[in-house]
Amino acid sequence: MILLASVRVEIAGFMQALILVYSIMIFGWVVQSWVLSSGIRPGRLIPLFKFLDGVVGPFMRLLRRFIPPLGPIDLSPLVALLLVQLGGGTVAQLVGG
Repeated sequence: MILLASVRVEIAGFMQALILVYSIMIFGWVVQSWVLSSGIRPGRLIPLFKFLDGVVGPFMRLLRRFIPPLGPIDLSPLVALLLVQLGGGTVAQLVGG
């Protein structure tokens, strides 16, 4: 029984690490969109930008269906961070016990 509890704690810790990594990726995606919209040529960062768009882009596009931009301000990354942090954190706490 103690082994099962230990495994649950390890899984919860892993989930929290994934939540942190995905949150950082969302932040990187936002910075990427600023760089691309400012007209700066990314050069060697193109593979990183493609990776971020492939991982974070579908989630952002899903959120943008439900959250329209307020003029030039796009709130979907903020909502995405809240969903990932609150929803993922809650699931990790439930798994960890």
